[in-house]
Amino acid sequence: MTNSVRTSFVDLAVSAQGYGDEPAFDHRAHMTRTTVVKPHNGKELLEMLAAYTRTHGSVRYVRIFSHAYPRGVIMTNMSGFYHSPGSDDTPLAAYIPDLEKVVAAGEVVFARNCAVHLFGCNLTSEGFPLKLSAAIGGTVVAATAGVYPEIAGGRETGVFIATTRWQKFVNGRLVVPNLGTRWRAW
Repeated sequence: MTNSVRTSFVDLAVSAQGYGDEPAFDHRAHMTRTTVVKPHNGKELLEMLAAYTRTHGSVRYVRIFSHAYPRGVIMTNMSGFYHSPGSDDTPLAAYIPDLEKVVAAGEVVFARNCAVHLFGCNLTSEGFPLKLSAAIGGTVVAATAGVYPEIAGGRETGVFIATTRWQKFVNGRLVVPNLGTRWRAW
């Protein structure tokens, strides 16, 4: 008989799949030296968060490497994780209200002082990180415009550069409107 070991939390790196640049997202996720998950759609992302809650107790830190736009995280065409439904979304898309429901039901648990860092472009103008921070009861960091990795010596350094600025949201409020242009992923 084996005993399953349940820790109090898990740190995740999400490599968004299905819209291109998966090898780059995979590389970045692995560089964090945390548990890597590769969802193809929003519903799969929520299922993965629930599975890690069951095995580890809570989710403490999530870094998401993806293409993005103001409505949210892009995965397979129109099947990502968004703040609200769009006219062309597939049934595999998921939304922040879906996350709020699984959190309320205890299926997904975020640790106290949890954080989500979003390494995709243009996520702040429609309130996605603000709403996400309220849903998780924690911190979300996102860029206001384009994001690209810093390269030195032919390699990514782990720093991501925003063409405008990074912002910090906590519990549904913008708390730092300008964190500067550089944010470290690993």
